[in-house]
Amino acid sequence: MKLSLVCLFTMVILIAPGRAMAQSTQSNVARPTSEQSLQDLVREMRQLRVMLQRMNATTYKSNILLERLKLQQEQVSQMSRELYNIRDQLSEIRSHNARLKEAVRQLEASVELGTKHPEEVASLKGEIEMLNQREQRAAARETQLANDLEFERAKLNDLNDRLNALELEMAPNRP
Repeated sequence: MKLSLVCLFTMVILIAPGRAMAQSTQSNVARPTSEQSLQDLVREMRQLRVMLQRMNATTYKSNILLERLKLQQEQVSQMSRELYNIRDQLSEIRSHNARLKEAVRQLEASVELGTKHPEEVASLKGEIEMLNQREQRAAARETQLANDLEFERAKLNDLNDRLNALELEMAPNRP
């Protein structure tokens, strides 16, 4: 019995430090792994924060661009309507001018026959001169509007391109 107690005691003394040593080694191995895991989590959180900040900035930029795009589209639409109206006015002026020139020819023929007074011809020629001035002003306005509209369309296209670039920036990375 004494012998078995001594054997048991010896085994405990010999085995216990080995196990304690093994646990200590496992504990040391586990610590760097848990510290490494914690560092990995912190690194991932930082990356997520940076990505979120980038996405917020991109969203902000895209909202601003969308509003500018809407305003620019309204500007282009308004200028297009104005250009259409001025072209319509030009067409009316030219048509009216052609009718007045024909009326002048007929009046001149009537003056030669003696049925109409020459002042009527002079009056119509004065009206034609006023129409010619209106036509010149309208033509100049048409040219200016066409140039301005082209410039505004270029700005609209630029805003569209910038919005497309932001859209690509926001898209998830594709393989």
